[in-house]
Amino acid sequence: MSDTIQQARLQNKMKNPIVALALGFFIPGAAQMYSGSIMWGVINLILVIIFAITIIASPLAFIIWLVSMFLGYKGAKTFNDKVLDKAESVM
Repeated sequence: MSDTIQQARLQNKMKNPIVALALGFFIPGAAQMYSGSIMWGVINLILVIIFAITIIASPLAFIIWLVSMFLGYKGAKTFNDKVLDKAESVM
């Protein structure tokens, strides 16, 4: 197989950390779901909704939302590193 085909397949498998940040900005927990941590993304989404409804815990919801975006961004980078490591071990 040629190198360009392998690179194209590798690019299709990788996640974009900027897309993860954008998703996490609009929907809490979506960045983690995009990065592959479905369970933690759903948990963060539920926690942010519950804390946002209660007025006292609203600042906590904001903090969880920010942490969720960061973890989604970091998770996308980690996912990409694993894909690259796997591709290098196959070659």
